[in-house]
Amino acid sequence: MTRREKVLALCVGGALGGLALVTLVRWAVLTPFQNVRSQIADEHRRSRNLQTALRQADSVEAQWRELTARTLGVDARDAQRRFQEDMQQLLERHGLRDAKVAPGAITPYKNGSRGIPFTISASGTLKEVVGFLCDFYCRDYLARLDKVRITADQAVISEVNTTRIRPGATARPGRTPPPTSRREPTYGPDGPVLKVSVSAITLVLPELRDLEHAAADKVVELDGGRLQRERAAYTAIFDRNLFMPHRETPRVASVPDQPTKPAPDTERQPAPPPPPPPPPPDGRDQIFVKATASLEGEPVAYVYDEQQRDQPPTKYFLDSPFDEGTLILIHPRGLVVRVGTKDYFYPLGKSFVDREALSPIDHPEVWEALRQESAGPPDRAVTGRSGTSG
Repeated sequence: MTRREKVLALCVGGALGGLALVTLVRWAVLTPFQNVRSQIADEHRRSRNLQTALRQADSVEAQWRELTARTLGVDARDAQRRFQEDMQQLLERHGLRDAKVAPGAITPYKNGSRGIPFTISASGTLKEVVGFLCDFYCRDYLARLDKVRITADQAVISEVNTTRIRPGATARPGRTPPPTSRREPTYGPDGPVLKVSVSAITLVLPELRDLEHAAADKVVELDGGRLQRERAAYTAIFDRNLFMPHRETPRVASVPDQPTKPAPDTERQPAPPPPPPPPPPDGRDQIFVKATASLEGEPVAYVYDEQQRDQPPTKYFLDSPFDEGTLILIHPRGLVVRVGTKDYFYPLGKSFVDREALSPIDHPEVWEALRQESAGPPDRAVTGRSGTSG
């Protein structure tokens, strides 16, 4: 073998040895290191997902405890007894007579809950019936009315037709005048006794493992409850009752006013000046949060002014002066602006006057995003820029 061949063989052997060494280092050091980094990233992702699921589970558990606290019992028979006693108490409170509260068959549902139905029948005036129904919807436990039926005896309807007189009836010339007195109704000023039939149902929730299931200790009665209007608005139902007897309004003789002497000119006071006109609107109701996006990894918000339709939307970045404060969060649902020590939420698509005080109850997702943004690592700095026209 010549010297040249020996040198060539040594070069080829050195190259193959170097390649084998690189492969060995990659296999023994780099590949395990990359696998460990990948596993760490996966665990970080899994940890974030678990934390999110845990927060959602805490929220669901709180809602579940709130619902179970609005039931009358864990056991269906116990809830049935308490519901029956409460309905009897409501009927007695409003003076309904011949009351019967008959339980129905307990109905199981697919989600594990059970319905406790009742059929309630009684008789009373329309005022008493309306009072009973309003108080039912002021109860804070889970219950509803499926059917309400109010009927009157035929004798009552006939009596209403004969006792109701059209006010102001007069006779034509040459005709016999109508009688000035008619038979008075046999019932009182609240109208006749009517019959009412109500189908009501309450709910018993299923018991879940590892979750507290505490029913209501006592029946809570709220002021407005689930009524859609103020309590006084429901008095119009029995004030305009069809069965209410007509009562003539007594006529009061009017006394003509005595002429008064005009006051002397010396006692006349000058008319007060008209109030100043209201201040013009500041235009915040014409400025809307139109969209949020990300430019090169940096969040940006677009705001559109209806008063300047010929201008493009204005861009706002984090830490920019915004409305009356500083923009501190850009979220897909809207923006968070800090004014002094208070944070406000500007919903997407709404004007500036529609902003709301940021709350973890009303805006849980935005609140959590702001918390995570505030708790981020120190090296994650966000560059703020003032809003510039887009």
